[in-house]
Amino acid sequence: MYWAIVFTPMIAISGQLILPTPQERVRGDGKFFVRGGKRFRVQGVTYGPFAPKEDGDPFPAPQRVSDDFTRMRNIGINSIRTYHVPPDWLLRLADEQSLAVFVDVPWAKHQCFLETQEAQKDARRLVGVAAERGRKHPCVLAYGIGNEIPPNIVRYFGSRRVERFLRELCDVARQADPLGLCTYTNYPSTEYLDLSFLDFATFNVYLHDLDTFRRYLFRLQNLVGDRPLILGELGMDTIRQGEVQQADFLLKQVSESTLMGLAGSFVFSWTDEWHTGGCNIDNWAFGITRADRTPKASFHALRAVFESSPAQLLQNIGPEQREGPARASMEHSTLACAVAPPPCPLPQVSVIVCTYNGARTLEQCLRSLCALDYPNYEVIVVNDGSTDNSTAILGRFPEIRVLRQANLGLSMARNVGLRAARGSIIAYTDDDCFADSNWLTHLVYQFQRSDAAAVGGPNLSPDDGWWAACVAACPGQPMHVLESDQVAEHIPGCNMAFRREALEAINGFDPQYRRAGDDVDVCWRLQQAGYWIAFAPGAFVWHHRRHNPRAYLRQQAGYGEAEALLRFKHPDRFNGRGDGKWRGVLYGASLQGLRLDRDIIYRGTFGTGLFQCLYQPAPAHWAMLPSTLEWHLAMALVALAAWFAPLAALGVAIMLSMSLTVAILQAAQARLAPGHGGFRSRLLITGLCYLQPLVRSCCRYKTRLFSYRLPKADGTFAKDRSKRLPFSGRRTMSYWTEEGYERTELLGLVIAYLTEHGWGKTVDSGWEKWDVEIYCHPWTVLQICTAQEDHGGSRRLLRIRYCLRLGSFTKMLGAASIPGAILAVGLASWQVAAGAGMLLAACLALWWRGTCRAAEAVTVVDGLARQLHFVPCDPSGSAKSGSGSRSSR
Repeated sequence: MYWAIVFTPMIAISGQLILPTPQERVRGDGKFFVRGGKRFRVQGVTYGPFAPKEDGDPFPAPQRVSDDFTRMRNIGINSIRTYHVPPDWLLRLADEQSLAVFVDVPWAKHQCFLETQEAQKDARRLVGVAAERGRKHPCVLAYGIGNEIPPNIVRYFGSRRVERFLRELCDVARQADPLGLCTYTNYPSTEYLDLSFLDFATFNVYLHDLDTFRRYLFRLQNLVGDRPLILGELGMDTIRQGEVQQADFLLKQVSESTLMGLAGSFVFSWTDEWHTGGCNIDNWAFGITRADRTPKASFHALRAVFESSPAQLLQNIGPEQREGPARASMEHSTLACAVAPPPCPLPQVSVIVCTYNGARTLEQCLRSLCALDYPNYEVIVVNDGSTDNSTAILGRFPEIRVLRQANLGLSMARNVGLRAARGSIIAYTDDDCFADSNWLTHLVYQFQRSDAAAVGGPNLSPDDGWWAACVAACPGQPMHVLESDQVAEHIPGCNMAFRREALEAINGFDPQYRRAGDDVDVCWRLQQAGYWIAFAPGAFVWHHRRHNPRAYLRQQAGYGEAEALLRFKHPDRFNGRGDGKWRGVLYGASLQGLRLDRDIIYRGTFGTGLFQCLYQPAPAHWAMLPSTLEWHLAMALVALAAWFAPLAALGVAIMLSMSLTVAILQAAQARLAPGHGGFRSRLLITGLCYLQPLVRSCCRYKTRLFSYRLPKADGTFAKDRSKRLPFSGRRTMSYWTEEGYERTELLGLVIAYLTEHGWGKTVDSGWEKWDVEIYCHPWTVLQICTAQEDHGGSRRLLRIRYCLRLGSFTKMLGAASIPGAILAVGLASWQVAAGAGMLLAACLALWWRGTCRAAEAVTVVDGLARQLHFVPCDPSGSAKSGSGSRSSR
């Protein structure tokens, strides 16, 4: 983003140019704009195109323009969009009225402009002239370097060539006005264009159905990411639809765009006076005023929207207004006014911040929370045993409730805040974040319009300097994971909110997660309980990234520990190496792996699709193999072999070069914040990309080896040594019942028990040969498969087969012993043979330990079967002595 400071016209004194006091222009601030240090929500109308006057000026007379601007300001309009470059006199009038001007630069974009150098040169010249003129006026909001290039022309030249040319035009504008903002007005037919070099995104959207409009806004927000998004055009024709319908339409769509977190919108148009293609258009009437400037119903409807803050709009949208049409009435058959519903009480929100030695950023966090634009909330800070000056900082905020406790970890602190909260919605953020002023409004809006149990939003990186910018581009940053544009699989802990009853239904946060992983666990448990999570793209917080490489790697070590703990509890969500398996797509600016395949664009037959979508292939995870810890362990073994076979050193060099190549490619694909690029940044990112997976994996394995919490059957079930599996790891048990219970009922009880007591498990997804896998030991897994015999009436014979399997790491140890044995024979080395033997002995010991630990799981299944009045039988089917007898069949 650019600080936009311009100067009033320069004055020549003694041959020198004197620059008067600078005035602030509109600049980007995350997903929104600011002007003069205050939030600037674009509330605009399009102005023109008009019939040219005798002198060729495509704007009305100055007096008419001045009158128009005054009337605009009276109803809250603060911006206009022009389709020609305004003359200086119009920009001066806009300066006087503090009216922002979006300058759309016209050039031959509907022709094959890349065919001739003359057309490209003319486009560059026109953009440069517009920026030269606009740099003198603080009213200039942005330069639109293009508008709706037809999709068939983009397809003809290829999207990459078009993107390069638009980047050239952007550079021309910035050279002429370095402090101006640049954008391109896109539309659904070419939404796939990669225009991330622009300061903000602009889309023209004409969708009359509100639900479709809302869904598309979700899509656009996710497409543009961390940049502001404005609607360049939206409107309705009153000749065909009517003035009351237009007012209803604009009232709902402008309100929706505001509550969805867009930076603003331009209504098409100010007046019905419309001239294009060399003639006046009289069979369309999109204006909010008629050609003679008398107001329509929409003129008054927009006043109600523009004069309301997002929180006030949220209060004015009751349940009936959310689902049904907005109401409008006509006054004297000439003026239409939207009837504003009475304000609805908004739910109380409890904002909880957990801090441990976070004094460096805590004050900024609390100041942002005290300034939230939401009428009904409280802030609670849980001081988790901080030893820095956090206590002194908290003393400066008497309006905030502070809870103090010994250092018990993040999850415990969040649970303490939950128990103390008064609100029906519980929102969490971190002490190294600061929230946007409308953060709660956008979160609550998603709660109000859906039955989601939780809502989260994005976290953006503030400009904290070079170190932080490089770290922010590295892999492993907090990101949201979306299954669709509206449904989230995971929301980061720095920006998440829950309905109280849903969070309490799953017993809050799991205390075993002391530093990280608690947010992932709570999201997965909510989904397992049948809830779903919504995403609010406009509800963002600023999240300070780690300020140096050491802090970043320490953070990644904590994430590695959390991943191991999560794998114990949710093994079905991880692969054999311990990497998470997400159903959704990860969103964020940080690296997510290597992308080797090209994007695919659906264009429709002959390139005529109205919505031409971009499909990005998933990162090539197989290409990341050389960056893994396992690869480096194999490299170490090859280096060890080099003592006996010097040629193996070549293999070490090849493996190391492949690891470095992956890190270099990652650094080349990293997206850096403007102003922080260059070789030095890429070199630092290369080093961090090389170290990050090693540090994370080391802590992951360390936790898996030494921090596994062995699950045990509770006191409900008596311990029985006879339940231990034989060394073969296979056992079958049979049960008889005459009460009609089904095997699925028993499986349901088993799964519920395992979930409640935190046992790691995987349930059959429909593709497996077993019903449940139980991780009762970190190195082995117990598979359970059931079969049921029906013997007439309510009589059932249930057979349960237990089968012990090696875990992935144990398999890796066993596999390593085989080449070790071969190498020992080939080299006749007793040292190598001893090493291979030790690996094999370790595998056997782990297998034996697994047969013992599996007894806990067998005890649980047996106890639950007895609760359902299943009678144990011997494998042949006869009832055990003392357990009752089977009825004759």
